[in-house]
Amino acid sequence: MDHTVAVKLLGVRGTVPVHGADFARFGGATSCVLVRAGGEGLILDAGTGLQGRAFRDFFPGSAFTMLITHSHVDHLMGFPIFSPFFDPAVRCGVYLKTREGRTGREQLEALMAPPLWPIRTDCLKAAVDIYDVPAAFSVGPVEVETMEACHPGGCTIYKIICGGISVVYATDYEPESDSPDDFCAFAQGCTLLLLDAQYTRSEYERNRGFGHSTIPRSAAIARRCGAEQTLLIHHDPTRTDRQLLELEAAVHAQYPNVRFGRGGEEVLL
Repeated sequence: MDHTVAVKLLGVRGTVPVHGADFARFGGATSCVLVRAGGEGLILDAGTGLQGRAFRDFFPGSAFTMLITHSHVDHLMGFPIFSPFFDPAVRCGVYLKTREGRTGREQLEALMAPPLWPIRTDCLKAAVDIYDVPAAFSVGPVEVETMEACHPGGCTIYKIICGGISVVYATDYEPESDSPDDFCAFAQGCTLLLLDAQYTRSEYERNRGFGHSTIPRSAAIARRCGAEQTLLIHHDPTRTDRQLLELEAAVHAQYPNVRFGRGGEEVLL
């Protein structure tokens, strides 16, 4: 078995998708990450990054697993029009935690229902099974562990483990300090950390309680976790490429293992 873990970032923008020349380098698509590990294909979130040819190029098979952190629309915009869901040969397990009394299926049906959307979940042709999110479970040889993030309405943090390699995906997370014990224990020593860092310090003072971290805080947490490498994600939708490059340079000078994630980049672990 190939124990290489491949990670492809399809969308690293937060809140809403953006487009234009000012956003071309880091990308304007919302949250979506592909992981290929142990012969399994996993999709982390279903934002607008899910669209396009990259999925088929990355996952040649017809079976995959989708791990959704929460049902805020920037993480689900790509779900209703994801073309493999209309292919009868496709099999997919979707994990989405029950929240506010609604199961994962009920949350998806709320999105895919008139007057907000014309096509309901029962129109999907693929074999799509929707599961609640347990504390830990397996996808073939891949182990998945979870914890809850501090975020309005809740959000799941996922850790994917295969062949001694671990990837932690922690988007939409507002830590209470620069060294939160629970998260640092969960992510300790991970191979790759994908961590929310939407705000600067000054922006955070205006947006406290919105469920996102700051760039300096997330960089400090990455060091405390001992992550081998960290990509900061969920970039503010107003942040241009030039601004991101300037912020990244400042962070990277202090934390050499930390940089900003770019839409379309692939990391082999």
